[in-house]
Amino acid sequence: MYNIGKIKRSTKIKVLIIILSCVICLSACGTNKDVEAEAEKIVEAVADEDMQTVEAIILGAGDFVTDKELVDFFGDSRSANNGIIAKIVELDSIKIKKITDKHIVYEITAPELSNIFEDVMKEENLKEESFEKYIYNYIVTVEKTKIDVKVPYTYEDGVFTADYSTQNFLNGITGNLIMAYQDLIQQMIQENGEEGGK
Repeated sequence: MYNIGKIKRSTKIKVLIIILSCVICLSACGTNKDVEAEAEKIVEAVADEDMQTVEAIILGAGDFVTDKELVDFFGDSRSANNGIIAKIVELDSIKIKKITDKHIVYEITAPELSNIFEDVMKEENLKEESFEKYIYNYIVTVEKTKIDVKVPYTYEDGVFTADYSTQNFLNGITGNLIMAYQDLIQQMIQENGEEGGK
């Protein structure tokens, strides 16, 4: 048996550093597992096509879309999981790419919808009753886009908080539909301004 009192001072310091490193590593590994478990919840919700959980994670409530004009466009996914957002999420896939001390990086694959409004405007024979069918078919047949999205988070005193309501994350899971909608609104405002100036 070794007598710790007889070990050289430099060796004691090395042993102490190794022990402390192990303790720090174990506590950090535990934290990372907790963060990973929390980060995995949105991945599972999308994989399960569980819109209520997706909505709750993103907004912490259950109202995926707060913009009144967007509510009309997307339909009421709360009552019937059959709105446009639900159709997009059905085709999404999300995986955790990496976790840092401040961000969770997700890789999101979704239908590429940045041109959806332009393409709808080009359809001259599109009638109101066939509009919904056209949109759903468009979502299913369009190519997919892959994007990496950073979600900021904190994990303090065992409490995990992440901000999934960022524009980047919403654009990611909707295949840039939110951005396309905002561009459409800006275009309409600009056109109305030009007409008013004539």
